[in-house]
Amino acid sequence: MYEKFKLNIQTYINLYIWIILKLPFKIMKKKIAVAMSGGLDSTFAAILLKEQGYDIFAVTLQMFCPHHPAKENNLINKAATFSEVNQICDALKIPHIFINAEKRFSEVVIEDFCESYLQGRTPNPCVVCNKKIKWGLLLDRVLELGATHLATGHYAGIEFNQKHNRYCLKKGMDKSKDQSYFLWDLNQFQFSHTIFPLAEHSKDEILKKIKDYNLPVENKSESQEICFIPDDNYKNFLKAKYPEKISSGNILNIEDEIIGMHKGYPFYTIGQRKGLGISAPEPLYVVEIRSKTNEIVVGQKDGLYRTELYAERCDWIYFDKLKKPISAKAKIRYNAEEKSCKIIPKGNRIKVIFDEPQLSITPGQSVVFYDGDYVIGGGIILKA
Repeated sequence: MYEKFKLNIQTYINLYIWIILKLPFKIMKKKIAVAMSGGLDSTFAAILLKEQGYDIFAVTLQMFCPHHPAKENNLINKAATFSEVNQICDALKIPHIFINAEKRFSEVVIEDFCESYLQGRTPNPCVVCNKKIKWGLLLDRVLELGATHLATGHYAGIEFNQKHNRYCLKKGMDKSKDQSYFLWDLNQFQFSHTIFPLAEHSKDEILKKIKDYNLPVENKSESQEICFIPDDNYKNFLKAKYPEKISSGNILNIEDEIIGMHKGYPFYTIGQRKGLGISAPEPLYVVEIRSKTNEIVVGQKDGLYRTELYAERCDWIYFDKLKKPISAKAKIRYNAEEKSCKIIPKGNRIKVIFDEPQLSITPGQSVVFYDGDYVIGGGIILKA
């Protein structure tokens, strides 16, 4: 009897040890804050993590909202501003926290956006927002709240490379939705506290899953490029904010001859053809923006091709610093194709030499470098 009892005890002990060893360690240890916007992708991220058994809570950033300024712990404003997020979290039975980031968002993202245009550049506010707000203010706050990781609905992946002892950023499986381009500026600390649940999922799969849950999720428009400008008319936004700094000026040809008038140089970007108001035998494109003299220069399409660019504010994922020239592939804008190039360090900047001429290299945009599916790093285009 004793031997049988002893055997049963040992069996239970062995079973307990097996469970402890086999259960995913990450599920036992990770507490994940899921950034929730009320859209399909962030909702699917929450569903996946909840199904996998993680301890999760939702967090929503209010970055701008002129009609319903949110206050943390103010249930009335929360309900008025993000009612759909509340409904989703209630249905999933997960806690929901609001964080007001309006002041910081305005000071960092909107000011950088406006200043870039006033300098004659074409900014990419998503890159700044990711670095300073979502993986700056938000990550810091959720770690203070007890989370170990922040999860978002980005189509990208993170892997830890044992050989290099670094976290690496990878393209999402759904290449048509891949958002790794916008995440090149994150650092190792930020990557180490980040989870991208959508890394191996497609948009079609997400749509099907959400339908099964019957949640009040908005299929929010993905065509809206600037989230804080609801009508997508950044020109009206800039004109209202800086009426004294935006005025008409000369349009020059490549011989510096005046051939027309523009409505304000911040309203134009490199490669722009429409809206110039100039009649010419052949199509004309913006080839240069001169913010200091309030002029834009136009020329034919062949004048838009460049084989070199310089970039600043560079950040690297593969290594801490670029010490010698390397070969890679690069994208000069989000929807551009990757092209082969050589990257050469130049002090705090880099020089990029492409194998083939590139069309409309635009100051202010990000140049992002890839090694297959992995992001090497990137920088902000200074000039071509």
